[in-house]
Amino acid sequence: MKFKKETVDFGTTKFNKPVTVTFEFTNISKEPVLIEAAKASCGCTVPNWTVEPILPGKSGKITATYSANAVGKPTKTVYLKLKGVDQEKELILTGTVEN
Repeated sequence: MKFKKETVDFGTTKFNKPVTVTFEFTNISKEPVLIEAAKASCGCTVPNWTVEPILPGKSGKITATYSANAVGKPTKTVYLKLKGVDQEKELILTGTVEN
């Protein structure tokens, strides 16, 4: 899988105003790719992903919604488990949360 960006900056949002980022990817292999699971580094981030196998040459996306429950410059990670691959893929979202 080749991601357009592995780190996405959501810019600036307000405290307690959820923000969603999108990670776009293309299957550059010769086999279908299946995302078995996606989990976040905290309960404040919820990932959603393409659940069907992604055929060779086709694209998909993973979104992550961050609850923005703390003021500052958060960095959150989404871990992907791909079928047949031992190592998890890490995707990062970052930005600024203001009062």
